[in-house]
Amino acid sequence: MIRLLLALLLAAPALAQSPKDPKSHIVAGHGEVPLVVQEWGNPNGPPILLIHGFSFGAVAFKNQIGTLAETHRLIAPDLRGHGLSAKPWTPDAYNRHDIWAEDIAAIVKALNLDRPLLVGWSFGGYVALDYLRICGAGCARGLVLAGSVAGLVPPAPPPDPAKSTMPPPKGNARADNYHAFFDAADWLSRVMTAEPPSPLDKFQKQMTIAMMSPMTRRAMAGLQLDNQDLGPRLDLPVLFIHGTADGSVPPDTIAAAAARLPRARAVAYEGVGHSPFAEAPDRFNADLMAFAKSLE
Repeated sequence: MIRLLLALLLAAPALAQSPKDPKSHIVAGHGEVPLVVQEWGNPNGPPILLIHGFSFGAVAFKNQIGTLAETHRLIAPDLRGHGLSAKPWTPDAYNRHDIWAEDIAAIVKALNLDRPLLVGWSFGGYVALDYLRICGAGCARGLVLAGSVAGLVPPAPPPDPAKSTMPPPKGNARADNYHAFFDAADWLSRVMTAEPPSPLDKFQKQMTIAMMSPMTRRAMAGLQLDNQDLGPRLDLPVLFIHGTADGSVPPDTIAAAAARLPRARAVAYEGVGHSPFAEAPDRFNADLMAFAKSLE
């Protein structure tokens, strides 16, 4: 029995270092702001940098821990003000494009990522373009925009509440008021997907949303989300992945954005909402893998 216990204890470190088990890094971003970054997968594989959306965090990509990890190195930061990363208490820590670009550049440098494939979900698409605006299209192998047009075309008008199947907005996540904040977190955790999330997924979303302060949300409201000038300059392979049931990014908006880019194509997921990587993870992972392989 003692020998068996010793064998298990000695084996534990090896088990803990499975390529599918994330490990954490802390990287100093713009202004020395600490950013918590998760890494998993094949440390020698081509890097994929996964950038989450507004109010969320790296945990959004939990369904990308799978076959992708066998061949690729996966990196997912919590953006400043989000998740486990630091939350500076001044508006000027959030309201310029170069801040977000320098955060990504710091992660790329600290983790020695050689021209990563960028994957931007929703607001994460804007962050990816902030980085490419400063660094240039040659700094990435390619770009995947999931549920995002990243400001490449004018935003679509808000969906008609009378035609929406989603619950109407409630609460106010920018208010320093717990009741309004929790109402907003409950609503936001529901509308990210076409179908209601499982109780566990909804709880995880609510927890992540609550890790972002109302002050940060108010500061980010001042960001100018217009990248229309970048379209002709984005001379790299771009893949749009979007859900046909995503009320915030209609299919015609995606088509218009793809048409503005030299090397872009779009893939639509029928009946899927704003989070294709979570709602249809097997298909998303297969499409991402095929796109990544095409860049090698």
